[in-house]
Amino acid sequence: MPQNSCDKLYDLIIIGAGPGGVASAIEAKLAGINKFMIVEKADNHNDMIRKFYKPGKRVDKDWQGKKFEFIGNVTFEECSKEEYLAQMDKKIKENKIEGRFYYNHHVYAVKKICDDIFAVATDHELGAILTKNVIISIGRMGKPNKPAYKFPGAIRPRLNFNLDKVQPGEKVLIVGGGDTAGEYAYGLVDMNIGCDVTLNYRRDKIIRMNPTNKDMVEKYINEEKIHSKLGVDIESVEPVEDDDVTPPRVKVNYKDSTSEIFDRVVYALGGTSPVDFLKNSGIKLNEWGEPHYNPETMETNIKGLYTIGDVVTSAGSIALAFNHAHLALKDIAKKL
Repeated sequence: MPQNSCDKLYDLIIIGAGPGGVASAIEAKLAGINKFMIVEKADNHNDMIRKFYKPGKRVDKDWQGKKFEFIGNVTFEECSKEEYLAQMDKKIKENKIEGRFYYNHHVYAVKKICDDIFAVATDHELGAILTKNVIISIGRMGKPNKPAYKFPGAIRPRLNFNLDKVQPGEKVLIVGGGDTAGEYAYGLVDMNIGCDVTLNYRRDKIIRMNPTNKDMVEKYINEEKIHSKLGVDIESVEPVEDDDVTPPRVKVNYKDSTSEIFDRVVYALGGTSPVDFLKNSGIKLNEWGEPHYNPETMETNIKGLYTIGDVVTSAGSIALAFNHAHLALKDIAKKL
């Protein structure tokens, strides 16, 4: 660890060690940039893939039918979650950047303190880090979308945003209409752990999933392996009164005046761009909370400050994040 980051000026700080952050680190090393580090709030790289991808899930280059070709130095072979993580471990080791990752460090502010220098403020012993360039690669899934209604304290342990807490034999409601919701729903069935699975989506038709997931979900609904609660939104959730389990189960009240009791509710409503963080960094945003940037360099309206990956677009492609990293580092290397 650096004894005092304020005493050392870095060429580049990469915020986030997801696919885009890891690719940025490799591209930096290959570009001959040595004074850089990656700051990550989790305890490992690719944390969202570790958390949100079920075991054995395929990691694809393309996303929702959109094709992306690699343009940079970092690629990967389409494979399972476990194989993808192994590929990334190997790339990190081969490029000798293991020591550049600083885990369990949360960045809460990026401020330009003069024409060419940023201060990156962290909540750990790193303190404030001075750098000439910053790449923000923090993604969207780290801050999942939540519904507008309240989560009563008594049932919060049963209201989740991934499958980590699901237990064998539980009656589970999956809320959402995108790919993650579909994969959670049929994934629970495929796990064969005795869960009773219901999929709830406010629209009466599945329109947001890619064709593979849509076909699988509809097949399982037709085969009655997944119960369908489409075309209706949830009004509220509340504890089951006088329940004989702790914490109490969840009573889900729908807007069609029906109700149903579940052991667990899993929300897969997508992620949101970390708008406040971007705004506080001085980055101009569009009406969707996405940063303005130069698509040829990934540089924002602030010289030396770059955004890449899911924080830029909802495309959700790992290949696109890799490509963004290449474009950003190509531009940074020219300026150093």
